[in-house]
Amino acid sequence: MTKRNKQALGILLVSIPSCSLGVWQFGTSGETSSFAAVTIAIAVTLGGAGIVAGLTMLFTKARLGWFDDDLVLKTIFKKEKKEMTKIKKEPVVEQKPINKHASESIQLMKREENLVHRSDELHALVAELDAELSQVRETLETKGWVLGENGWVIG
Repeated sequence: MTKRNKQALGILLVSIPSCSLGVWQFGTSGETSSFAAVTIAIAVTLGGAGIVAGLTMLFTKARLGWFDDDLVLKTIFKKEKKEMTKIKKEPVVEQKPINKHASESIQLMKREENLVHRSDELHALVAELDAELSQVRETLETKGWVLGENGWVIG
């Protein structure tokens, strides 16, 4: 009997009684205690998962990765090493140093563009406020209010 089959039988020996006890308790007792209900639910869930894992290990050759951590890490490192050797190094292209005056000019142009954008937003906001203000004043005048020196008065 292989090590894998022994592990599968060990998992099944623990999970089958756990699952069956949980199902039996669920069907017969009808517990009112929340602790007992949670315990039964955990036993059924873990027992069912253990049964599935044990049967998978027993009847297939698929690795579940529970007991062979070294193999998984070795496989990952081998794949990364192969990928690193496949990467071709590209030649480094030296960039010409940027003239200090040109750099300052570029920054000033970006700043100017930003200020123009903000100015356009401000003009649009002022136009929107003027339109709304005139609409409110017209509405007040249609309701009989008159704008005087001391503010709005009933006309």
